Amino acid sequence: MSRAPMERTEEEAELVKRSIILPIVLDVLAHDIRVLQGSRAKMNRLYIRQLHALQDRVSLELYHVRRQLRLAGIKVFSQERAKLGLTAEYLCRGYRHAFTMLWGVVKAEVERELDRVMAGGKQAENA
Repeated sequence: MSRAPMERTEEEAELVKRSIILPIVLDVLAHDIRVLQGSRAKMNRLYIRQLHALQDRVSLELYHVRRQLRLAGIKVFSQERAKLGLTAEYLCRGYRHAFTMLWGVVKAEVERELDRVMAGGKQAENA
């Protein structure tokens, strides 16, 4: 049985979610770098260097996710960070879809992505 044309696959929904979460991961890393630059930690430069390396990995991952979205013909055209959560609208095969996550879920997803990237790109076992 084939699916209706307006239904999106789980893989497509996951791509959209990651395209929204990864920029937030980059924001979190940038914030932590600023905090460390102003701190008096003994290993400041080492920690900052590691966070920059994580930023590079996440940026590369975001590039690949956006490329996959383009190849699949998916266009995220609206994102909003509201008080209660994160909302995005996107087009998939000509149909409009909405995606919403509460901030608690966003935080958990950001942590899961950071855990995955820190583990070298492998899926985290406890996610």
